[in-house]
Amino acid sequence: MEYLSFISPAWVAEQVIGIAGWVKYGIRVSFAESPETVLPDLREIGADSFLFGPFQWETFLSMVLARIQDTYFIQRVVYKACMHVGYVVADYLLEKGQQPPVAWRVAYALADLICLRPIRDYLGLRKVKIAFTAGSQLGPDIFKWFRAIGVHLSEVYGLSEATPLTGHGEEVRVGTIGPPLPGVEVKISDDGEMLVKSPAMFSGYYKDAQATSDRMINGYFRTGDAAVIKDGQVIFLDRMKDMLELKGGNKYSPTYIENRLKFSPFIKDAMVGGREEALYLYALVIIDYENVGKWAEKNRIPYTTYADLSQKKETYDLTLKEVRRVNDTLPEGVRIKKYVHLHKEFDADEGELTRTRKLKRNFLEERYGYVVDAIYGSQKEITAEAEVKYRDGRKSKVTTTIPIKEVEG
Repeated sequence: MEYLSFISPAWVAEQVIGIAGWVKYGIRVSFAESPETVLPDLREIGADSFLFGPFQWETFLSMVLARIQDTYFIQRVVYKACMHVGYVVADYLLEKGQQPPVAWRVAYALADLICLRPIRDYLGLRKVKIAFTAGSQLGPDIFKWFRAIGVHLSEVYGLSEATPLTGHGEEVRVGTIGPPLPGVEVKISDDGEMLVKSPAMFSGYYKDAQATSDRMINGYFRTGDAAVIKDGQVIFLDRMKDMLELKGGNKYSPTYIENRLKFSPFIKDAMVGGREEALYLYALVIIDYENVGKWAEKNRIPYTTYADLSQKKETYDLTLKEVRRVNDTLPEGVRIKKYVHLHKEFDADEGELTRTRKLKRNFLEERYGYVVDAIYGSQKEITAEAEVKYRDGRKSKVTTTIPIKEVEG
């Protein structure tokens, strides 16, 4: 039988060695009781090693920022002061590559005792010694925030066909995915694609020699990712197919801008794009229902559903500040000029996201093409249908008016 060819003596030996490693090194696997209990379960387990995708790290940050919004004024002042110390120390270690002066180390020890350690404990990260992010690149602002609170987060990069390939070691540079790991060769093709060669490379796609040949060039694997190499560090830009260009030749990475937007506690997700004949970018924004809901209650803003809250004028005023913050970091030719709050969240079950919560960009552009048409047209608002699910399980559809917000400057 054909499937038995996979069960070789070498495969059995690998499994035995793996199990022996678990026993020898005390590695334990734990499962959350339910999706709702992940955070308390993490605190209870107290793991010392973490490997999460960007979405999980972004969720951690959003939770903390939301809690800070609910605290008293003096507590927010203490948080900002302690984070300032954390950022200064992180900058010494990351940007300058040196230990901070004694005065800053003493200040950091005090900030850690008062604020930073309790934050790590709240997130279940108090005992963490090794923390990695992988899957897609984490926004630099979010990366530095974790470093500031004392989580020694590092980027790693790999593919199903070859992994791991790059990763941060002792020298960590924000905005990179680290240098090639020992034995790994990385080079950039003439069109900007990252090519890799590794001892852990796959032998080929199963029963598809043509696909294997298409992805190999002189022994190097075509990753499909756009990147540059600077001072020995690999800087990931985006998927080659996702690097986009506006009229006039201005190129941009939508993923980079989306990550910047998601640094806000009020924005859960976003899709940024721009048509080739356009001179500016648009954004489809998904508000963080929980965090914006708490903000609305605190400010006595009534709402009923996600669709209702997302289209409030006050909610648009709230996110406008976040869009302007991101625009300030972008070149003039690739800034967001118009955006909308979608009336529903992106949903993996509807094919809008992968299971690791990456955007299915082509699908989203087709599904919400009427929204993009309106953004680049002269319309001031759009009418859309939204499905509402009630607590008793009933479903109904309501018509939602979506304003198109213009960003000045």
